[in-house]
Amino acid sequence: MSMAPWIAIALALITIAGSVRILRVEPRRAWLPSPGPAALLALQALSALLLYFTLVPPQRSVEAGQLTVLTGNAASAGTVPAGANMIALPEATPNAGAVRAPDLATALRQHPGSTSLLLIGDGLSARDRDTALPLRVTVQSPAVPRGWLDLQPPSVTAPGALFEVAARAGGVDGARAELLDPAGMVVDRAPLDAQGTVRLHGSARAAGRSEFTLRLLDAQQHVVDSLPVPLQTVAAPPPRVLILAGAPGPELKYLRRWATDTGLAVQAQASAGGGVMLGDAPVALGTARLAATDVLVLDERSLAALGAAQRTLVQQALRDGLGVVVRSSGPLNDATRQALRNWGLPVSAGTRAAPLQLPADPEAALLRARRGPQRPSTDSTAWMDEADAASHSATPPALERFDAGVTDSEALLLDAKGNAVGGWRSVGRGRIALLPVTDSYRLVLSGRDDRYAELWSGVLSKVARALPGAPAIRLQTATPWSGERVTLCEVPNGTRVRDAEGHTVALQVDPASGSQQCAGYWPQQPGWHQLQHGDTVQAFYVFDPATAQPLYRQQLRAATANRLAETNATSSGTPDSVPGPRWPWLLAFIAVAGMMWWLERRRRPASG
Repeated sequence: MSMAPWIAIALALITIAGSVRILRVEPRRAWLPSPGPAALLALQALSALLLYFTLVPPQRSVEAGQLTVLTGNAASAGTVPAGANMIALPEATPNAGAVRAPDLATALRQHPGSTSLLLIGDGLSARDRDTALPLRVTVQSPAVPRGWLDLQPPSVTAPGALFEVAARAGGVDGARAELLDPAGMVVDRAPLDAQGTVRLHGSARAAGRSEFTLRLLDAQQHVVDSLPVPLQTVAAPPPRVLILAGAPGPELKYLRRWATDTGLAVQAQASAGGGVMLGDAPVALGTARLAATDVLVLDERSLAALGAAQRTLVQQALRDGLGVVVRSSGPLNDATRQALRNWGLPVSAGTRAAPLQLPADPEAALLRARRGPQRPSTDSTAWMDEADAASHSATPPALERFDAGVTDSEALLLDAKGNAVGGWRSVGRGRIALLPVTDSYRLVLSGRDDRYAELWSGVLSKVARALPGAPAIRLQTATPWSGERVTLCEVPNGTRVRDAEGHTVALQVDPASGSQQCAGYWPQQPGWHQLQHGDTVQAFYVFDPATAQPLYRQQLRAATANRLAETNATSSGTPDSVPGPRWPWLLAFIAVAGMMWWLERRRRPASG
């Protein structure tokens, strides 16, 4: 409840008490004829009413017209309308005709009734995007920034895994992108496509936190812009892989060898017919065995050999988090496609074979930088090293794939032309994938065991069961900025943040966020920050607006556009109401109170 009702109640009680006093006092003797109590009662009620309007003056409508607000880079956004009522926010460049305001909310309070708003510059910072805006808001923006406009940093990566960095740039013709490791070595480079996007890859090394660099070059190979690419590498237990094949073959042989050499906990077996099983000890495909498996690898024949009860168990384990990869060693028949459809992976075609050309290798120097230093070998010779280098630089052979298509899925692989090969989908808490490649083992036979490892490592990493762990605190943005509020959700009570300089701040969970358990944090330094709760530590990277200006400016523009596109529930299409002037009511109260005092003096009994 506001203060106005309490003020009215207090004045009403005082008026009642004063009226009771007037009615109980009887004048005994006065100089002049005494006024009646009715006049005093009326004046007392009138004075109380005037005092109320002095303290709470009636609202009046005001209309201030259009307010022009200068934001960041307003000087390059064109001319300001003549005679505009200008307000400059703190990030705006100085303007002689503008009045400084600490934030947009203060500017709107200082100019009540503004029916429209003209934003000149890049847009509203996070500080001002929660402010209630007038109904009509227009934006006068400068040209699109020249440099990196979008960045998708890699997620948490395991040591030795291949990670991907996606980015988009603008304002540069004939641009190329380069990804540099923490030592400054270029590990990947590629030209930007027609939309200005690029995808680069790197290899994670030892566990820890590091910063790669994404560099944008123009047609003359001059550096236009660069961004830090934070990478967090976390050691994880090796995935537990179960491989079932309908028949022995080279694909099973080399897949099992690669998994064993990589350090995966692998168990493989193949049916030789007549109930004979080759490979490891026979596996009973039950609930406990599936729960102890991270990835189940099948081919179309082993899938067809599963009974109805086993398919039901796999389907339930898939929803509970199991990863399933179905590789095709031949055409897919209707029964196989129906089984995949029942598991949540709708597949079409898959009966016609076609050649598959994998993407070409990067430059030899980039490939060496991506692989990093080789492990020392005690029995290697110069001849062996030369032969190994020659085989790893050979062109990958053409493989065979089937024309199976997966509806509404993510690409499992990409061919040399960027077309999807196979696909995977999430089903419950697990993932299922189809790999329609029959002879990936030929990569090993041609000396390209590195490409074979890269292929299967990427496939298994996309579908493997998520590792159990403590609940992760969720950031609302992929690129937090220093000096701006960061919203973190699913925050346990007692969580603290340690910034890049070692300062620690306790997070306060907002009770209004309910079950989401959200808290606000204002990082002041760029770099790695740590969230600490008990023995659990989670890191996130904070970017510096000064060193990533194009990206920061583009995000300001996009966030402002999203804010203006929202349903304007807090906006008003009518002129604002503001308190009216108090001085007329105060003068009237003084006059009435003075008259009442004079009449009270006449009612006072004569002394004697």
